[in-house]
Amino acid sequence: MLRRPVAIALLVGTALTPVTLPAVTGSATACAAATGPHAALVIETGTRDLRLCVALDAPSVTGIHLIELAGEQQRLAYSFGSGGQAVCRLAGVGPQGGDCFGDYPDFWGYWRGDGRGGWTWSSAGAASTTVGDGDLDGWVWGAGDTGTTHQRPPALVVADVCIEATPTPSPAPTPAARSPSPRTATAPGNTGRPTSSSEPTPSPKRSEGPDATLVPTSSASVLVVAADQGPPAASPGPGLGLLLALSIGLALVGGGWLRLRSAGRRDQRGTR
Repeated sequence: MLRRPVAIALLVGTALTPVTLPAVTGSATACAAATGPHAALVIETGTRDLRLCVALDAPSVTGIHLIELAGEQQRLAYSFGSGGQAVCRLAGVGPQGGDCFGDYPDFWGYWRGDGRGGWTWSSAGAASTTVGDGDLDGWVWGAGDTGTTHQRPPALVVADVCIEATPTPSPAPTPAARSPSPRTATAPGNTGRPTSSSEPTPSPKRSEGPDATLVPTSSASVLVVAADQGPPAASPGPGLGLLLALSIGLALVGGGWLRLRSAGRRDQRGTR
């Protein structure tokens, strides 16, 4: 039991100091592991069990800087003493002055996790320790000057605090809307090769000969003649005018020849 004046001072200090972490009884929810190097920070105040996963800003940091990073990232309230070399107050618990042992025999005991659930009492201050990726630091408020007399943190490993973040599955890509296939049309009389409706419509061309069918001309269409077309018609003979002219010419030639013949006969009779 604390002396009554000391207990009253702790209660007043706790009430006046803003606590930035939620007050919970039992274990706080473990944080998801940060990307990059990170370390676990466990804080036991006697009424709260805090589990903080802290991202490191360097391959290794000191135990003091780990607490500073927890303050920046998760708003952990803290204060240091002895020129920033010792931890006086964490999460609203501990002396408010610069004497970190002002509440002795109670003080913040510093522990180092071994990665297998065990803890080792740190005889060196947090300002001279090195915390790297995957390390585990623990702080417990209580009495006792050694690892055999001071309360230790619960058996934990880094994975209990820095839970591996489950990767969020990427959403399946939405298939692009397929544009409707262009309709195909077969030209009359075509051999079956489709003509895309997206091609420009060619101007119609008239086929040779009678009864020809107008069909579009393109690389995909052919010239088609009506299916009921019979044999090609014989070429017509000379026109009526030409026959009439020939008849008149023959008549004139024949008449002239007869006239000349009659004149010749008269001449022969006269000479006799």
